[in-house]
Amino acid sequence: MGFLSSEAWKNLISIVADCLSDSARFSEIYHVDKLKAEKAIRMFTSMKDMAALGSKEARQGIVDYYVRILEAHDQKAVEEMINKAVNFIKIEENTPEVIFEILLAAFSFEYIWEKYRQEIKDTTVIEEAGLIEIAKKISLETGFMEKYANKREKLNFICLLLYAVSYGQSCIESLQYKDINEIGILNKDYIYVIYRGTKIHLKFLHFDNSGTIINIQKKTTQKSALNYDMQNPILVTAKNNSNRISVAGYDVTPGDEDLYYNERIFNLSVVSLEDIKDKYNTIDDCMLNFLKFNQKGRGSFIVSGSDMGVGKSTFLLSMMGEYPNSWGIGILDQQNELQAGVKFPDKNVITLVENSKRNLAQSFAYLLKTSRDVIVVSEITLPEEVSELVNSALRLNAGVSATMHSFSPNEVIPNLRNLMMKTPMYKDKNTAEEDIANCIDLIIHLKRLNNGRIVVDSIHEVCCDTSSREELIREQEAFFHSGSEHEKDQVTLRFMNLGIMYMSNLLVGKNYTLRTLFRFNGHSWNTVDSPSEKYLNKMSRYAGQQSVIAIKKIFKGA
Repeated sequence: MGFLSSEAWKNLISIVADCLSDSARFSEIYHVDKLKAEKAIRMFTSMKDMAALGSKEARQGIVDYYVRILEAHDQKAVEEMINKAVNFIKIEENTPEVIFEILLAAFSFEYIWEKYRQEIKDTTVIEEAGLIEIAKKISLETGFMEKYANKREKLNFICLLLYAVSYGQSCIESLQYKDINEIGILNKDYIYVIYRGTKIHLKFLHFDNSGTIINIQKKTTQKSALNYDMQNPILVTAKNNSNRISVAGYDVTPGDEDLYYNERIFNLSVVSLEDIKDKYNTIDDCMLNFLKFNQKGRGSFIVSGSDMGVGKSTFLLSMMGEYPNSWGIGILDQQNELQAGVKFPDKNVITLVENSKRNLAQSFAYLLKTSRDVIVVSEITLPEEVSELVNSALRLNAGVSATMHSFSPNEVIPNLRNLMMKTPMYKDKNTAEEDIANCIDLIIHLKRLNNGRIVVDSIHEVCCDTSSREELIREQEAFFHSGSEHEKDQVTLRFMNLGIMYMSNLLVGKNYTLRTLFRFNGHSWNTVDSPSEKYLNKMSRYAGQQSVIAIKKIFKGA
């Protein structure tokens, strides 16, 4: 961070750094004895680790401690250093890193980007000149810099930056708490964010050296079972706040300067289905009522989408919010990304996190043995997740759900089938396909429009269709067991029919259809077809006949 070269910043860093290693100074500031001071400094070390792993509360605790240190210092000297470090009157006269931090401290990324991106020429790159224009316009229109007339506001902002450069993630520290999808680093001069599916190069941000990136990579991968080093040059792990961290370096990248870092932001908030309809316009009233009906009836569903950050996990959470608190919910989550237990403290939720100490079959068995009414997989990526989810669905006969990447709804069942065929449970693709089609009721496909808005593009009922095959088998059995003699050519014809049926199933292997219930037409949603009687009868077990009648009215005329 370029601003660190100034004398004012060097002096401020020196003040806080000395205090955190000096128990005598700590005792003086907090008026405690030396023993308590030493204990507090040791506790501070663990707080640093918590903050590095995504704890906003731990970070604020360190920032508050910095504020206390600066307040205990010579006030006149500190005020002079602060005013030299940051220009709190004219935002544009600061370095680009400081300007960006001032903006992020006051506004959401969405507000900055959506309202002021017309100030830059290329909507995939923000250069220094564009950043300054944005900052000047926001300052002029909102007058938000006036709050820094308050001394405490100045101190808090300064201490946020002191934390970022001392123990935090340098110039990307504040971004991890903002409303973006991902933070990425390619090298010390290339930092980008992903917002609503668009990669935006923050060309004004730079690291001082590659060592800073390595430091960030190591701090944020502390939870990994393996150390990030020459022996393990690629790691994927998660912070305590569920943000997914992917790092690569050493011998697997083209050069020593190429150090890759990706932080997938999972600042998932509890968004109800009503919010999704009213606030985000992702669904309409008819879909809202139908989805509530599905949840009340313990329907099984897959939330799919092709874009990264299209809101599959958020949508899944909103659907889970419709389950009654009295139901038992079992969740298999790769890194506890959903954080359902925290988001729904009043619900009966058991979450198991995947690791090498237990296999997926054992995890699913545990969930079933703890009286779970519904089973959820946060994101399907492994063959075992599909096979065990199907196994659970067939045993529960209701209430399984998951998210998965899929280009369109048409690929969902084939993709699941292909994953199942990689497990020892399934050798025949027709059986695998039938089991999937029998356990999944709905496919809910999400799509991001060109303007960034996310909508449910379509909802399909999965209808398992083996009736024609079963009818043919019954006919053949009746023929051969009729007790009468048959002409040779009749017998031959029957065997030919059976062979054709077998080859057809072997080659085509499709024993299901997707019945389109809703489809987005570019402006609103159309009800295309009504749910099957089989689906409605299944839902009626828990939802009741009155709910079925209400749902039929929605699709009347479809």
